[in-house]
Amino acid sequence: MSLHADEYLLVTKNNVVGFGGGLEKMDWIKKTDRLKNIEKYVKRKELAIEYGFTYGEGLYLKAKGVKSRPGRSPVDVMRQVKDADELMKIRKSMQIVEKVFKLVKKEIKKPGITEIKLAKFIEAAGLKMGAEDVSFPAIVASGANAAIPHHLPSAKRLISGESIIIDFGFKFKAYCSDFTRTVFLKTVPKKLEMAYNQTEKAYNQSIEFINVGQARGLHSERAGRGPALHAGDVYKKSVHVLAEKHLEKYFIHSLGHGTGLEIHELPNLSPNSKDVLQNNMVFSIEPGVYFPGLGGIRIEDLVYLEKGKVKKFINVSTKLKDNIIL
Repeated sequence: MSLHADEYLLVTKNNVVGFGGGLEKMDWIKKTDRLKNIEKYVKRKELAIEYGFTYGEGLYLKAKGVKSRPGRSPVDVMRQVKDADELMKIRKSMQIVEKVFKLVKKEIKKPGITEIKLAKFIEAAGLKMGAEDVSFPAIVASGANAAIPHHLPSAKRLISGESIIIDFGFKFKAYCSDFTRTVFLKTVPKKLEMAYNQTEKAYNQSIEFINVGQARGLHSERAGRGPALHAGDVYKKSVHVLAEKHLEKYFIHSLGHGTGLEIHELPNLSPNSKDVLQNNMVFSIEPGVYFPGLGGIRIEDLVYLEKGKVKKFINVSTKLKDNIIL
């Protein structure tokens, strides 16, 4: 999950309209305008070009009658399969993430620490460890703020009994990383405990779904070994798992996205994606559940495909017990 204000735009025939998580940074649009008043800015039902909308934002636009299509070029398609050097750079970037997260779990214990202070600590720590830049501004969202996937860190203090979503990444030799864990200070409310465990199950079973599909040769349509394994099918698997606990309506973004020189690349693991998963593709797996007014859960890792199997760049525990900070 990531946020760049300049990636959230509607481009129409006559103007450019800011849209998406980046609106909080734009002083020419009130924060409360983010979704409910978008029709004021898109007055005619013209073709819009999509730059990184979340799934929920896409549904909203569709309901308002605004047509959209993803901006995709042949270069985007070529870049989705990485070579060994690219995989090495992404691995190095993710290793910086792993080291920083260990520090975060200590820093978060400090009395009175706020979302914005922790976010700044994350960014500074990564640069000290060899990152050349952040992949995107770090997200720290706690309590009710954790119900907003693209929340901008605030002066809110981190307190026990709330979920705290920590989402960040760095660049190493121009290649991006992306990582999210949800942690708790001391205690976990029952509803969020249930949601966490089911989100982790969706994460694990999405990976297993890919592995089983690849083992059956579903990734190689052209080789005549069966239908391709589309990224959209993996998204549907995650929704099916969340539905076991009636959580599917609280999953409001895609399951993942490709990452490389840019934080958002192909493949796109969204509901209707026909992107075919192939060896040496790098993408995120990031199911999430968001309860308005209460909090949210998101678990995310960057993975890649090697010989038809999902491989992780780092191995940071997703288990709840390992993400409760005592």
